[in-house]
Formats: sequence, C-alpha cells, structure tokens
Amino acid sequence: MSNSQSPSTVYRAAAFADFKPELSAPGATPERLAHLEEHGFVIINDFVDNPWIPVLREAGRRITEACAPENEYSKIDCSKGYVHRTGNDEPWAIRGLIHPAFGEPCFAEFHGSPDFLSFVHSWCNGGLEPEDMVLGGLLLWCNPRQKENKLSWHRDVTWWGTGERYFAQRDERGSDPEAYSEEVERIRWKEIRANNAKSLKERNGVSMFLALADDECHELIPGSHNRWRTPFEHDVLLPKAVKEQGVPHTPSWNGEDPLPGQVAIRLKAGEALIRNGATIHTGHTVPGRERNTLSIGWSRWSGPSDEERSVSDVRHAWQLDPAVREALPHEWMKTAWDRWAERTKLGDTLEDRYPKFDIDRVKAGAVIGWRGELERQAAAAGEAWERFQTLS
Repeated sequence: MSNSQSPSTVYRAAAFADFKPELSAPGATPERLAHLEEHGFVIINDFVDNPWIPVLREAGRRITEACAPENEYSKIDCSKGYVHRTGNDEPWAIRGLIHPAFGEPCFAEFHGSPDFLSFVHSWCNGGLEPEDMVLGGLLLWCNPRQKENKLSWHRDVTWWGTGERYFAQRDERGSDPEAYSEEVERIRWKEIRANNAKSLKERNGVSMFLALADDECHELIPGSHNRWRTPFEHDVLLPKAVKEQGVPHTPSWNGEDPLPGQVAIRLKAGEALIRNGATIHTGHTVPGRERNTLSIGWSRWSGPSDEERSVSDVRHAWQLDPAVREALPHEWMKTAWDRWAERTKLGDTLEDRYPKFDIDRVKAGAVIGWRGELERQAAAAGEAWERFQTLS
C-alpha cells in the first residue's frame, strides 16, 4: 500500500493496551471478566495460531482490494452488501461478507465452525448451543489506502433521548436539543449502567474484534463505560448540531488533541478485543498500516415475537436477501437467519437499502443491488429521483 504521508506526520497513538499473559486461560475466566468489568474491554488470545486466521486474512485482503472505488462492481458486486466509505470512497468497513456475491464462503464457514462455536459456548453463561442462536452481523474493518481516516469519538449505546436505537438512514441524533438535557442524559446513564451489569452477568452472547493481521486502530478510554462522563468528554460526544442549538456544554476540545486517558488496543494476529459498547471509543487508520480485523459473534435467541416487523437498518438490509440464507453452510445457521429475519423487513427507499456510493450509481443509471422496480425507476429518473422517494 502507498503512504501519502511523510514518516514524521504519520499518526501513531500515544499509549497502547496489549494482551496480558496472565489472561491466557481460555473462555470467560473470572480474571477476564473482572478486567472487562473494570476497564470496559479485555484482549484474549484464544485464536492465536488458529489455522482459520491465515485463511480469513487472505480473504479479507481480497475483499478489501475488490471494494476499491475504481473497481466499482467489476470484482465483487458490493451493492449486495454495505460498504462504509470515506469522502473519496475508500472502504473502511465492509458488510456483506457472507453474501454469495462476495465469493468468500470461508467467513460463513468460520462463523459456524467448531472452533468459533466452542469459544462462544465457553464465554456465555450456561453455554450457548447452535440451536439456541440468532444470526448476528459480520463486518471487516479495513484501512483506506490514500488518506488517514478517523471516526468521531462515540459510544455504541444511545445515551440521549429515549435510549432507543437509531436507524443509520434516518439519523436524527442532532435534531432535538431537549434530548440532550442533563436530566435526560442521567436517566439514560442509569439504564446504561444497569444494562452493563446485567450483560456481564448473563452473557447471552459474545461479539469480538478478531485481528486477522496486527492491528492498533481501535482506540478507547478505559473505564468510560461505567462512569459519568467528564465535561471534556461531553464536549467531545455532543453532536455539533445540538451545540449550535444551545445545548449547555463546556467548550473544551479542539477536535484534534488526544483525549485524557485514551489508549490504542494493540492486537496481534489471532488476538481479539471484547469490549463494552458503552466505552468512549473511535477508530483511526493510516495508509500503509494494514487493518484487517473481523467483527463477529453470536447471540442467544430470545424467542418468537408478536411485534410487527420493522424496517431494517440500512446497514443490515442486504442480509435479508434469501441468497444469504441459502449460502449458509449449516441448517441451524439457516434457522438462526430465520429468527433474525422474522423481526425485520426491507425498506421502500434507496436510503433504506444502500450507502451513498451505491445510490449515486443507481442515479447514474445502474440497476444494482436488489435490482427490483425501485432500482429500475430510480435509475431511469436519475438525479430527479428524490431522497426517500418511494415507488409511485
């Protein structure tokens, strides 16, 4: 990979967290759980030297290269998945790994392998068997080739408003200043801490960042999952839009300087990060320093639901394709897919189905992705097709 930055300007974290040999015992040991509870993360070594790692590493490299913007859909029809891209369309995270259009069945095979299932069983309280699972997502973290890329600092939980999960295609995080009042935030924080304790005790699933190559791109503030944020962190986390609408805060951060206490998680190939999503964290990649890390896990099925199906988050809409189900290597995995799919449905707009990269190409005349009437009409209309427009 080329590096467009001089050595003196290439970003490097100021502090690192590495695997601790005293946490080598496999599974959910008391020592590992105590570290996770205190710091909000733990690094495990259960897959070091596992024969799956080099297989997945090479597949990850092929997919990352195939999703380069200049390839569009010539190597992989990535409109069948969901690719997160930078401003110049370089991929930084890739969803769709188990769709047959991606041509890399090893990801689904590893997801359902005895090696991975054995770990999941060992981590979950009371064990977790395949017949009790519901399908979760997989994605590949990669690094853009041309420019440094960093995400905003955030938590993976909704710490504002009602606390309900938001949909990526209708991101309204900055639309209501009242949702960010300290009174509301403290209510949400009480719920978050209670959920932290419940999740750690019950362990009804496990998700990890499994390094297929050495990785130091994930950065977080240890302990931030379980304590009230500082005024400085409040300034970091608040959306710009609500600041501009007058939400009280203490301007503290220039948008560039390191945050107090932040560390980069340094993983060797085969090591994995398990973390609490309430930690304040980010991702930071630079050209020439590979990121090839798999986000993967399983969860316990909570049983059938009487609730009406909701429109899928756009990031997961591709997974509703029946071709995904048919490509899964085990019948129990297809059952796990059924359990996930019974609660969600495909949306009726381009924004419910695709990232901007694909929408731009539909409006340029390409019929891609689901290749249905919506895509055909939008391709015919071009730029006249409006945001969130549905079929007439």
